[in-house]
Amino acid sequence: MKQKYSNWFLAFIFLSGIIIVYKTVDNFNFIFDYIGKIISTLSPFITGFIIAYLLNTPIKKFQGVVAKSKSSFLIKHSKGVSITAIYLILLIAITIILRLIVPAISKNLVDLYYSIPGYLSDILQKLTALQERFDINILSFNKEDTIAAIQGFIKNFNLSEVGKYAQGVITLTSGVIATFIAIIVSVYMLADKQIIAAGIKRVLNVFLPHEKVDKFTEYAARTNDIFSKYIFSVVMDGLIIGILSTILMSILRVKYSFVLGLLMGVLSLIPYFGAIVAVALCIIVTLLTGGFFRALWVAIALIILQQIDGNFIGPKIMGNMLKARPLLIIFAVTLGGGLFGIWGMLLSVPIVMVIKMLLSDFISAKEAEKAVKNE
Repeated sequence: MKQKYSNWFLAFIFLSGIIIVYKTVDNFNFIFDYIGKIISTLSPFITGFIIAYLLNTPIKKFQGVVAKSKSSFLIKHSKGVSITAIYLILLIAITIILRLIVPAISKNLVDLYYSIPGYLSDILQKLTALQERFDINILSFNKEDTIAAIQGFIKNFNLSEVGKYAQGVITLTSGVIATFIAIIVSVYMLADKQIIAAGIKRVLNVFLPHEKVDKFTEYAARTNDIFSKYIFSVVMDGLIIGILSTILMSILRVKYSFVLGLLMGVLSLIPYFGAIVAVALCIIVTLLTGGFFRALWVAIALIILQQIDGNFIGPKIMGNMLKARPLLIIFAVTLGGGLFGIWGMLLSVPIVMVIKMLLSDFISAKEAEKAVKNE
């Protein structure tokens, strides 16, 4: 009798599961909309977590410096002092960017926007002259139609408003309130990160054996170490490259040096390929706006800068963190970019490093088991 009711109960559970799955599939749009609302509501907390994660490494480094001071007050309150100092530095940096750098970059962008048709016309004229001089068929299309088509494409983008958009990044809207909440959340997350981590571990201990929890937390810590160090190092390296390249191109009187310097810094976040593409674009723009010899000097200066970065600046910032061969990094960037676009290119290297760590531990464990069996 008991077995009979058990079978009916299992059948009821099975049928209920089928109904739940069917209704879930049948209401995908409703579910996605509801999930979207939840994510939108929690966006300040998600943003706060991202801010806290990005600032965690510089705060830890600053805290290490403060802890070495002779002041007992600073040592006792090293965490609070470090969090306050990093947020003040960030606030000052954002103020400088919005007041000085953004207007200069937006001016460069607007100028470049209106100058593109002229540069294209010059290129086509030179190609036409080269074609007539050497009697070769370089251009198989009408020059006037090509310029008109490109101008029509460019006019679709109202870049004349870039200055207004850049100046109005921070406005008195609901976005500012969300940003303010996110900053407050990030401060509390940084201040209470040990308590949060201990709480998560306590919950895991309820549902999992202690050995698995310890192994999980160990790998979580190692994964976090890889990602945090990688992100901090590439951002710092990109910032340094962006500043130095802007200074170099300004000295060489390169037009749009602010935009090109920003481009160098941003593309430097992508290992290997980013630097090559950035240097090539800077040379092309300088060739169009300043002539062959200025472009040659820019090429020499940026290549030297890249060599200094690759051999001195980068290794000094990253230390021995990137224990991966160049071929593996190139493979990771290529695969990540092909599958997931720009985010894949940016995050493929730390992900591959985590996979490499897991595989290395797995192989080491298997080798140890094999050695024990052979004894």
